[in-house]
Amino acid sequence: MLKTLRDTLLAGLVIFLPLAASIFVLYFTFRWIENLISPAVHKISGFYVPGFSLLFLFLTILILGLLSRFALGRKIIERLEKSFLKVPLLRTIYSATKEAVKVLVEGEAERIRGVVLVEYPRKGIYAIGFTSGKSIRVACEKTGKNLVNVFIPTSPNPTSGLVVLVPEEELIYLDISVEEAMKIVISGGFSN
Repeated sequence: MLKTLRDTLLAGLVIFLPLAASIFVLYFTFRWIENLISPAVHKISGFYVPGFSLLFLFLTILILGLLSRFALGRKIIERLEKSFLKVPLLRTIYSATKEAVKVLVEGEAERIRGVVLVEYPRKGIYAIGFTSGKSIRVACEKTGKNLVNVFIPTSPNPTSGLVVLVPEEELIYLDISVEEAMKIVISGGFSN
């Protein structure tokens, strides 16, 4: 009975934590925007409608998207990014977030070519990995093998992990979608 209770609590925790973290981040993001713009809007117009931050956030994203379509806008964005990358803590957060968003926004075919099993961390033990990017030509030449870049994500945060170069003949390609494999990684193996 205690084992069943423990397993049920763990299953609930696996569902609750990602939901709570997502709601927490969204709530504080909107709250921060709300606190930032509400005094200015109230001062200019004399009134303020709660939830205006959603519209403001949408317009900000739209304007940034428009800026990125023009040469001058791209230069402004590049300069802003360069200044972000000069600040140690901000650099880490910004670059990790940018890469995670790229993976989500770009087609999975462009970033992730396939789901594989790779023997890691030792022979006889397998980890789920994703083939990614192009082979590193210099590494292939030095080893004389056709090496494939494989990203092995950590659980439950698949945005971190490590890249290993594996000879193509040692990879076992799985007939599952990237989404299914991500669910397995994020759930810590609890998902089927």
